[in-house]
Amino acid sequence: MAPAAVGARAAGLLSGACRPVGGASSLRLEVVRCLALSIERELDAVARSAAEDATPDLLVEAALRCADLATLAACNAGPALPEAGTVVRRAAVAARDLRSLAESRSIRLENEHAESLRRDARGVGWRVDLASRQVEGS
Repeated sequence: MAPAAVGARAAGLLSGACRPVGGASSLRLEVVRCLALSIERELDAVARSAAEDATPDLLVEAALRCADLATLAACNAGPALPEAGTVVRRAAVAARDLRSLAESRSIRLENEHAESLRRDARGVGWRVDLASRQVEGS
């Protein structure tokens, strides 16, 4: 589950970057920090699970969390959060890798649930591409 671990470390980087410095606190950065910590905990749990036991559902959920992280970082990129670009890039790589794993494990599934998983996996790609373009454009 190396991709989930990469995503968890990226979330940790974002949460660490949002810590108050010198007693000055920003409500926006505090909210971002709390969200990043939540994503980090979820991805840590996935990373600790055995890779061979990961179902396509779990892999897609982890990829979605990485896409959430990329979007969160991209929407808050700027002078107050210079680490955001690095977080977006790392989360995007992790999301794409998790998506590939999920798609390869769902190939043998032939039902409505499998199609839903594939649709969610495609959504991961669109979301991380948008977040990446947003950060590259700024």
